[in-house]
Order: sequence, then structure tokens, then C-alpha cells
Amino acid sequence: MKTAIRHLRANTVAYLALFVALGGTGYAAISIPAGSVGTRQLRNGAVTANKLARGSVTPAKLDARSIAGSVVFWAKIVPGGQVIASSEPATTSDWSTGFGHIVFRGRVTSRCFALGSGLGEPGGVGIVAVQSGPSTAGQENLGVSMFPAGSTQLGPVGVVVAVICPN
Repeated sequence: MKTAIRHLRANTVAYLALFVALGGTGYAAISIPAGSVGTRQLRNGAVTANKLARGSVTPAKLDARSIAGSVVFWAKIVPGGQVIASSEPATTSDWSTGFGHIVFRGRVTSRCFALGSGLGEPGGVGIVAVQSGPSTAGQENLGVSMFPAGSTQLGPVGVVVAVICPN
């Protein structure tokens, strides 16, 4: 019994602060009408990325005037043609010839465009050109031409490819 009384005396201020805080929160939850807190009540910087749920804000949900475009597909491919990272399952073929193909599951509109960049490799990276190939049912096919640094012949290099669609 003496320990309980000693504990209460030592923590009286803490319990009082807890009671006031919980009481204020409960009062606010009951007295503030639903939907009354909006854009005008939020201060700049009050909502941060850590406070947002995954997928709650996407490019499609933003005002089209505030964003120029978005990456629909992307892939990172090593010189041997292996996809080491991608947004969607991607496959490659003919990589060893220096003119490879990347196939993404999904289709894009004719307004979209593809960009490619070489991965930093020993000896540097030459030219990487990406062009849309014939799309088949449910798949997007990209052709990638690769010229290693200092060479005029096609040859395999590591690349990063992105398909960007304007909004």
C-alpha cells in the first residue's frame, strides 16, 4: 500500500497532464463536426510523406496541370541481358547482338515515349537508343540499340529504360 501511495505522489503531475490531454482530445472528437477541417485549416508542411498512406496520392489523383508526365514502365538491365530490377515483370531477348528487345506486360498509348541510358561501366557507355516496337495483345515491346563507348559496332551494354506518358 505504501508503494502505491508513494507512486501516486511521485507521478501526480504526470497523471494530471495525461487526464487533461485525453480530455481535450475526447472533447475535440465529439465537438468538431465531420468534414470541418480542410485545406484552409492546414498549415504549410503539416502533411508530410510519412503521414500519408501508401497509394493515397498517385500521379493519376493529382491535378494534371501540376505534373507533366509519369513513368509507366522502367527496367534496369545488365550487359548480359538479365533484368535486375523493373516496375513490371520484363523480359529481354537478343541482348548479345547489341540490338535487344524488352517486353513489358501492359500497353501504352501512342503519346508515350521511351528513354534509355547506359549504366556506368568500365570503359564508359556509348549510345543507347530506344524505340517502340510492335505491341502485341497486352504487351509493350521496345527495341534497344546499344553502341559501346568508342565503338561503331553494336554490342551489349547495361541500360536503364523508362517509358514516360504525358498526362
